[in-house]
Amino acid sequence: MSLKRRAQNFLLALGLCCYTEYWGKLKLGVKPEEQMSEKSFNEFLYGYLDPIYYPKLKNTGVDIYKDVRCGLAHAYLIEQTSNIDAASDGGRGIEFDSENMQYTFYVKTYFLDFKAGVNKYVNGLETATECLDLLEGCLNGRSVLI
Repeated sequence: MSLKRRAQNFLLALGLCCYTEYWGKLKLGVKPEEQMSEKSFNEFLYGYLDPIYYPKLKNTGVDIYKDVRCGLAHAYLIEQTSNIDAASDGGRGIEFDSENMQYTFYVKTYFLDFKAGVNKYVNGLETATECLDLLEGCLNGRSVLI
């Protein structure tokens, strides 16, 4: 794979992780001055992307926030051996092979899971099963694109 393709895949994975954290902040009502990155990321990943698979993975000791999100954002790579695949579909957006201690980030699959999670959250706002006051408190004082 070319360096250009690897860089593109990295940016896609990083962007998806950042948006996962952002939507978790909306869900939790995190104010601009508050620092709740890990809690926000985990809230959306475990609660909206795949509320069965990712919590099971976490229970095995895998730390997706530290290894994947922080790795991409701070070290510019996933902390364990990894592959970011934007061409193939995976069973899950982020898979972890415990035998080889290796992550595979399937960009297309993660994006579809993320999109479904956002739709689930927005639907919850519309049906009042999600707290609109938390969202409004989070957005108060922030620039918002319309």
